[in-house]
Amino acid sequence: MLYITLLDQFHPGIYSSQVIDVCDNLNKRYDAKIRVVAFLSVKELWNTSARKQLKALSPSAIVLPAFPKLQYFQFTAILLFFVCLITGERTAICRNIFCTRMALRLKSFGILKKIVLDGRSSMAAEIEEYDVFPVEYIRRNIREWERYSVLNADFRMSVSDKLIDYWKERYGYTGNEHIVVPCTLDGKYFSEKLDFETKELKTLKDELKIADSDIVLAYAGSIAPWQSFSLMKELLTPFLAKDNRIKVLFLSKKTKDIEGMIREFPGRIIQCWVEHKEVLKYLSCADYGILLRNQSVTNKVASPTKYAEYLYAGLSILISENLGDFTDFTKKHQCGFVLNEHTAETIDLVKTNIILKERNHGLALGFFRKESRNNTGNYARLMAFLNRGKT
Repeated sequence: MLYITLLDQFHPGIYSSQVIDVCDNLNKRYDAKIRVVAFLSVKELWNTSARKQLKALSPSAIVLPAFPKLQYFQFTAILLFFVCLITGERTAICRNIFCTRMALRLKSFGILKKIVLDGRSSMAAEIEEYDVFPVEYIRRNIREWERYSVLNADFRMSVSDKLIDYWKERYGYTGNEHIVVPCTLDGKYFSEKLDFETKELKTLKDELKIADSDIVLAYAGSIAPWQSFSLMKELLTPFLAKDNRIKVLFLSKKTKDIEGMIREFPGRIIQCWVEHKEVLKYLSCADYGILLRNQSVTNKVASPTKYAEYLYAGLSILISENLGDFTDFTKKHQCGFVLNEHTAETIDLVKTNIILKERNHGLALGFFRKESRNNTGNYARLMAFLNRGKT
């Protein structure tokens, strides 16, 4: 069985959590024998150590160059044909619409037998709303490719119920051959029960100049367009203005936007960029995790990994309305606040105590591990489909 990625910029943290860890889990639990096939850009393979890093994460991975130029991505199917021919594999899990389109082309020639669409988002919405792939040929065709992939894949994985609803409303999907598994924690770094009162944590807080009385709001990740920095600043500024104890910790690369907040709130904005394996201990210094996004289709069907990471670190969540399935989860489990332009007037943020941190941590363990009950049940259904008809 192959797990195919294409046009995904290589990021060790994302690949480790969302690709390698998923495959390793299925291989270990179900003896799935899944092998990663990563088609990376020629530029990425030439100028970075992406191949070496990916092979370190998954020694059996096949790492190949995608056909140059985005508009010609479908020619990469030629390489996929030879991968199938050499490995003898006839089943493919495809991480996005581009992979699925290639795999369905090979299926039409009898090369592949079963195709699973691993739906991480609506790529059509991402391109239309945020110009993720600024190529006119792709813009013109992505909606039809997405429709065709959703309706013609043999099985579908989705990161949210909201994405399934979107497929039904937009493309007329009426089947039941799908599962929903949210973006889960990376088992390599987020698997053990945490201690929130260690000397190491106290030392790190001292280094970051976080006092015991400070209320820390943490944001981890990039400042990409769909991350809605302007909305984040708009909703957080009233809290910063009314309570001098509040600080914001950005685990992001420094940008002009962050530098602007540092000037506006001197001594209360902390910025640092750390390796993926270091993120957890920095998050554990905070009280709240920030997950605020605009009301776009991209965000309404999303499943940000950082939600689970925030909870695992013991943080309560500051979330916007209609963010995938997570806004409803936050309300149901009372593990944070849903923010809008008026919330600073009605909500007083307080420090999270150890009892609340341990409760939030428990929610992460109960719902956002690959071994969590709901997720194992859904993965079992996927494997039952993939094994159907085998002798």
